[in-house]
Amino acid sequence: MDIANYSSDSRAVIKNAKEVAATFRHPEIEVEHLLIATVRHEGSQVASILNELGKSPVFIESVVETYLKDQASRATARENLTVSPAVQQVLNQAIGEKEKLYDALVEPEHIFIAIFDPKSNLAPYIREKVDIDKERIYRAIADSKSVEEITTAAEATKGEKAEGKKDVAGTLRYCIDLTNQAAAGEFDPVIGRDKEIQQTVQILLRRRKNSPVLIGGPGVGKTAIVEGFAQAIVDKKVPKVLEDVKVMEVDMGSIIAGAKYKGEFEERFKGLISEVVKSAGKVILFIDEVHTIVGTGGGGDAANLIKPVLARGQIKLIGATTEEEYIKYLEKDKALERRFEKIKIEEPNIDDSVRIVRGVIKKYEEHHKIAYTPEALVGAVKFAKRYLSERNLPDVALDIIDEAGSEYDVKEEMAKAKIPELENQIPEIEKLIKQCDGKDPDKNREDFEKLKDVYDKFAQDMQLLEDSWGHRLDARMTGGEK
Repeated sequence: MDIANYSSDSRAVIKNAKEVAATFRHPEIEVEHLLIATVRHEGSQVASILNELGKSPVFIESVVETYLKDQASRATARENLTVSPAVQQVLNQAIGEKEKLYDALVEPEHIFIAIFDPKSNLAPYIREKVDIDKERIYRAIADSKSVEEITTAAEATKGEKAEGKKDVAGTLRYCIDLTNQAAAGEFDPVIGRDKEIQQTVQILLRRRKNSPVLIGGPGVGKTAIVEGFAQAIVDKKVPKVLEDVKVMEVDMGSIIAGAKYKGEFEERFKGLISEVVKSAGKVILFIDEVHTIVGTGGGGDAANLIKPVLARGQIKLIGATTEEEYIKYLEKDKALERRFEKIKIEEPNIDDSVRIVRGVIKKYEEHHKIAYTPEALVGAVKFAKRYLSERNLPDVALDIIDEAGSEYDVKEEMAKAKIPELENQIPEIEKLIKQCDGKDPDKNREDFEKLKDVYDKFAQDMQLLEDSWGHRLDARMTGGEK
C-alpha cells in the first residue's frame, strides 16, 4: 500500500481501525474494523453521506460491534496487527473510487464506498442489517452537495495543503451558468430550432453516447440552440429528469489563464470534471469550439482527461464546432469521436431567417429605442444573402440590423445637437435678409456678403443633416415626430 495516495484523514482511519481490532483482541485488521473507524472519524464527508441515507453512525457502530463480539478473539491483544487481504483489497478499491471521482487523494468517503462495494468481504450480516449499497452512496454524495453549493463555491484556496492535496472547491467558477442567464432573460428568443433542441434533449437522455455535438457553419445558431435548451429548462419545457439541471459553459480561456506551472491546467480541468461527476447529472457542460480540447498543449491533455468520464457516462457534455474543425480534430481522435453523437445544424433559408429575425427584433428595438419596419427586416435578410453570401444566416442579417440601429443612434445624437443650432440660425438669417431688403448689392456689398456667409453655413449644415437624417428632418422642422 502506497501511503502517499492517502490523505491524513484516511491514514487516521486506518490507524483507528487497528485500535478497534486491538480492542476486540482480533488477530488481523478486518473490513468490519475499518467500517467502524470510518464511521467514527469526524470531519469527513461520510457524516453527510449517512445523513442523506438516513442512517445513524451510532446504529451502524452497534450493528458492527454486535457482529464483532461473536468473532473469535485471542486471550491478549497483539501489538503488531497485520492488515488482512480483504482490507488490502478495500484500500486498493478506494484508490479506484478516488480516480472515478477525480479527487487528488483517497479520503474516508472513498474507503466507505469501497467497503460497500459488492466485491468487498464485508460480512453479509452487516450488509443486511445496515442496508446500504454502493449506488445509494453515490446518490447521497450528489444530494449532499447541491448544484447551488457547487456553482457558488468560493475560489479555490491557493497553495497546497499539508498532505499535498490541492483544494479544488469552486472549480466551476471557470464556467458560465447559462441557466441563470436564461432565468434573467438575457437570451434572445430561439425561433425555428425546436427540432434541433429536441434532438439535443433526446441524446442527453440516452444511456450511452449521451453527449451531443452541434456541427454547423459560423453564425448558423449553434450557441443559440444551447441557449434555447437552457431557456427550456428554466421554463420547465423539458422532461422531468432534466428540470433541475444546470447548463454550464466552460470558459477554457479562464482555465488556461494564470496557469504558472506545468500541470496546473490539467489540475484545474480535472477539478472541474470532478465537481461535475459529483453532481450526478445535475450539471451539463457546454464547450463552444469543442475541437480546442484536442488541440496542442493543454488542449490535448483536456481530451485525455475527459474521455474516461464520457466513456463511463459520468458526465454529459454538449459541444459545438464547425464541420471543418470536426473533421480536422475530433475525427482524428477516434476514441473521443465515439463519445459524441453528431447533430447537423444547417443554415436556415431566407423565409426561416426572416421568421428568426422577426422573433428576436424586439430585443434590438428595446436596445436602440427604435422600431424596424417589416420591409427593413426582409431587406436585411435578402441583401445579406445576396451581397454577403460568404457569411451565414441568420447571424449576418442580425449584424446588419444591429449596425443599422447603431448608425441610427449615432445620427440621432448628431441631429439632436445640430437641429437646435440650425433653429437658432434662422432668426439671424431673417434679420440679415431684412437688412438687405431693398438695398443695392453693389453699394451694400458688406451686408450681402455677410448674409451669404451665414446662409452658406446654414445650407451646408442643413445638407449634412438632410443626408444623415433624411425624411425625419421635415417632421422635426415642422413640429411633427421624428
